[in-house]
Amino acid sequence: MNDAASWSRSYHRDIAATAQAIWRAWADPANWKRWNEGVRSIRMEGDFGAGTWFAMELPDGEIIRSLLVEVADERRFVDETRIGETVVHVEHHIERLNGEACRVVYAVEVHGSDAREIGEAVRADFPAVLAGLNRYVGESAAG
Repeated sequence: MNDAASWSRSYHRDIAATAQAIWRAWADPANWKRWNEGVRSIRMEGDFGAGTWFAMELPDGEIIRSLLVEVADERRFVDETRIGETVVHVEHHIERLNGEACRVVYAVEVHGSDAREIGEAVRADFPAVLAGLNRYVGESAAG
């Protein structure tokens, strides 16, 4: 195994919503399960800000503990998860396109053994998650 292995990929989706609407969905982890089928529940150990740990329960009952390493309101947040000696960073960021549209980008970067395998597993649901986010912010704006 090569501990220096690294792997990264990103996925984006254009969403007809303001950066504020997208940010409200991100900054409300208790409701992530409403738009992300990969989340059964979230337990935050503080506010949605850098330095806060959270535990995410997956649909199969597995718990993943992660740290918010960077949070920039209405722009981006980055979480870090360690799997053994492997470090996984997932960046979520918003690029404003015009008044009522944004490009939302999810990017994963993995360092350590099995980087490609872990990275592929992490990014596998990015299209579905962003489709769910698109529906959720659309419904929130309409309701």
